[in-house]
Amino acid sequence: MRAKLLGVLALVLTSNAKPTPAQKRDIVPPDTLQLHISAQDAKPLSPTLYGYMYEDINWSGDGGLYAELLQNRAFQKVIPHSHSAVTDRIPGVSEALPNSLKVDIPKNTKGKIGFQNTGYWGMKVQQGWKYTAHLYVRSDSFSGTVSLSLRSTAGEVFATASIEGGSVGQEWRKFNFEFNPEKSASHGQNVFVVEVEGEEAAGQTIYFGFFSLFPPTFRGRENGLRIDLAEALAGTRPSIFRFPGGNNLEGQTIEERWQWNLTIGPLETRPGRVGDWTYPNTDGLGLLEYLEWCEDLSMEPIMGVWAGLSIQNYSNLVGWPTVHEDELQPYIDQAINFVVGDASTNKWAALRAEYGHPEPFKLNFVEIGNEDWFGEESYYYRWRHFRTQLGEAFPDIKFIATSLMSQKLDSDYTYIDRHVYDTPRWFIENSVLYDNFTRNGTQIFEGEYAATSMNEDNPLGVIGDGRFEFPTLQASVAERNTDIVFASAYAPSLNHLRNTQWTPDMISYDATQMILSTSYYTQQLFSANRGTHVLQTSPVSSLEYSPLFWSVSHHETDKTLFIKIANTERTSITVRLFFDDFAVKPYYSSSYIANGQYNISNTPENPFAVTPNYETFAYPDTKSLNHSISGQSVTVLTFQIE
Repeated sequence: MRAKLLGVLALVLTSNAKPTPAQKRDIVPPDTLQLHISAQDAKPLSPTLYGYMYEDINWSGDGGLYAELLQNRAFQKVIPHSHSAVTDRIPGVSEALPNSLKVDIPKNTKGKIGFQNTGYWGMKVQQGWKYTAHLYVRSDSFSGTVSLSLRSTAGEVFATASIEGGSVGQEWRKFNFEFNPEKSASHGQNVFVVEVEGEEAAGQTIYFGFFSLFPPTFRGRENGLRIDLAEALAGTRPSIFRFPGGNNLEGQTIEERWQWNLTIGPLETRPGRVGDWTYPNTDGLGLLEYLEWCEDLSMEPIMGVWAGLSIQNYSNLVGWPTVHEDELQPYIDQAINFVVGDASTNKWAALRAEYGHPEPFKLNFVEIGNEDWFGEESYYYRWRHFRTQLGEAFPDIKFIATSLMSQKLDSDYTYIDRHVYDTPRWFIENSVLYDNFTRNGTQIFEGEYAATSMNEDNPLGVIGDGRFEFPTLQASVAERNTDIVFASAYAPSLNHLRNTQWTPDMISYDATQMILSTSYYTQQLFSANRGTHVLQTSPVSSLEYSPLFWSVSHHETDKTLFIKIANTERTSITVRLFFDDFAVKPYYSSSYIANGQYNISNTPENPFAVTPNYETFAYPDTKSLNHSISGQSVTVLTFQIE
């Protein structure tokens, strides 16, 4: 997620996309596009075309998709003694979690005294939900009652629990408890509070370690996902899930890279790491959770493996930490055996079986590194060794290169990841880019894409200088070139409104609300309404017929025809459809997202400014019909084939 490449999903439509002089404007309202749809020469549509790119950016894991409500729950990657209460001078809860909270109760204290956790800028308290929680406590002298509660910052108590007197001892002990709120909080300004009675604890020291608080999770999984975000992501019917990055795979040093073996097993064994986006990662959302998420949603995982390069100063690429060629072997050996190895012969695979998954996970795609055009010189040998050795061990896996397509690699690639962040104008002017690509067997993964700015000189600039804070209306029409574009992923997927490193994003949220962007709704329309084959049209979609762009597919099993049309003009345009080789039933549905004006986004102040509309039509002539395509819109027309 660092720089643009000249790649595109054939179209991004945006409400900021004003007509450009370079465009040929043959269709001008009230002109009508005469569109003939043919069943001849249909091409298979890639079943992995739509999905997600995920990394922990914008607090999209901790504080986002990962349902844990308590921030800094185990003081991971907090420098001991940088705050007077955080210490490592006694043994921690585990070797991986050495820090704890030292609470010295002043002498002569009376009444309740304690501390609170404010969560990830608040937390949702919902009547009817069961919250599961735990914490570790020890003290050499204190053995009184510890009171726990969920309450508002104003003091309103929603639920309570307690650790009975006499339970706390001189060794760490884990206490599990539940909260069952009797009413819902009307806002997110709520906290988790731990208190003791001053008279019982005065003059004593109590240590606390590794707190955790979970609401109900998606599909009830332990250590699971936030329900509303997970359901929203599932709602687009994604086919692929690329993880764990992105920059967050690489680390700013070799030691700080994402290491899958430190993200599995009991949470007490996961030390966390300093992420690449300015904040610590707990790694509570780890490799097993990613793979289970893929199984839950029947997504193809596209797993990135660290390939010997970490990132630092972009003005000094030669200074980036890189593993020498003769030192790569240990990283290759442990790259994917945990996921797909034989549990009877491989130690990493045996560990997978120990954690409850004896059979290999489904893994058809592995990405070697991330954006390795920044480490072009060393990628020659890094790609060769990873691709050759892993390919020999797992011949059925498809390996994706992350270099520039212009870079000649020692071991040829078939699959390659391309990224593009640019302006709406760029996407429109390059809407036919893949039409002209050489068909030489190369398969392209648009692993990251988004229209990011109106500033053509600096599309990755700042908000206030053209950068979008939230997505405007945009769409991707890669289906006409699905013979070479096998997968795509808008990026980033998630963004916490209170702490953001990158905009725009598909879904934004805070502790209590979620905002589905226009990009989300477009992804949902396109992904949920796709066929098995791409159909030919006359004319073919091109800049000549701007401002309309289209693709057509049909589903062989469901006998369904999908026509996807984007209109970048502000005025409605009529399309006359001719079904040359199909007998369609005398009714159809229209699902569309329409804007009609520039610079409109779904925001915290107006989260439903642009949402899908649904209509059903009947018509007497099943061989042709007229349909009006709204201005600044993305439309999917659905027909049933006789």
